[in-house]
Amino acid sequence: MTKIGLILLIYLASISTASAATPPWAVERDPGLGFRFSYPRDVFQRTGGDGKPSFHYFVSSDADAKLMVGAWNNEAGQTPSEFKRWLLANTDGYDEMTYVPRGRSWFVISGYRGDDIYYEKVMFSCAGRVVNVFAITYPKDLRRHYDPVVEQMEDSFRPSNRCP
Repeated sequence: MTKIGLILLIYLASISTASAATPPWAVERDPGLGFRFSYPRDVFQRTGGDGKPSFHYFVSSDADAKLMVGAWNNEAGQTPSEFKRWLLANTDGYDEMTYVPRGRSWFVISGYRGDDIYYEKVMFSCAGRVVNVFAITYPKDLRRHYDPVVEQMEDSFRPSNRCP
């Protein structure tokens, strides 16, 4: 084999290996508030939203799972604890909570809502001036399929380091 042939073979092998190792995930950054998130393109497709800037809505191909990521300016000046109390007092469906960790600038609420599992992560950024939310619901009976996907998506969800 010639030297050029060997180089070409190595190059083609590296392209093939890189393609096989690259998962079919989309990585996006919100142009308004700058948060970053990723999702598997073969599971979720973008769907119409409610017209709010910096909110992104997705649905699974079978329409069983729904994903929303978004952020807004915290004009009310709520702390994470205050916002969590408001959310629980003013929103239905938080009766069966099973997982509720929190930190200084974030909290998670997860549990069961009928036949679905919900997972919501809220992170405050920019010294509390921006509220970032990752929320997903999916059927309990598809837990084995969605739990690892949700974990990877949640791990990739990051607030912006650019503050308005």
